[in-house]
Amino acid sequence: MQTLDELVRDLLDRWDGDEKHPGDGGPGLITRLDDLTLRTRQPRVAGGGAAPGSRPPASLDAVHWSTAIKAQARILDMELRASSHMQQWDRALRAIPPGAEAAGRVAEVASTVGGWHSVCRTVLGLQEPAREMRHVLCLVCEQRSIKTRPASEGERSRAWCTNPDCVDEDTGRPARYEGDRLSLLTENRAS
Repeated sequence: MQTLDELVRDLLDRWDGDEKHPGDGGPGLITRLDDLTLRTRQPRVAGGGAAPGSRPPASLDAVHWSTAIKAQARILDMELRASSHMQQWDRALRAIPPGAEAAGRVAEVASTVGGWHSVCRTVLGLQEPAREMRHVLCLVCEQRSIKTRPASEGERSRAWCTNPDCVDEDTGRPARYEGDRLSLLTENRAS
């Protein structure tokens, strides 16, 4: 799992990723969303980084997601600083890690920024989109609010609850499922 600083660096400066999601060291993920030539994935045989025929999901508008992330970063920065002054989006994003540390909200903010990171990778076609598990109930909140992402090469499948009211006793956040716990989840089908 990447630190908050590493997630921000991937979004802004260059996408290095981590062991599970290695980046290519190229431009940051938000820059890729904003630049058509960087978000157009060409087949490897043509010098690109995608398998022939692969492309980002067509229903996701990259510029829309970029704008939304920038706006959310500015609002989160203002909240962390307890200020009414709004900074430029890139300065706001860079200020989020120290602001989260000062506010004692590092885990919560890392989860939010990690979500932005995941959205960027999904929109750019760098990871599979999450899928709903419609007939499965969350073991914690008992709601049909589970999403999953298929395992990619060298990874295990995982699932998580999207219900904001779900609170896992161990983490204080919505439930997450991997390994044996994922097996228990898939046995917990709603009729």
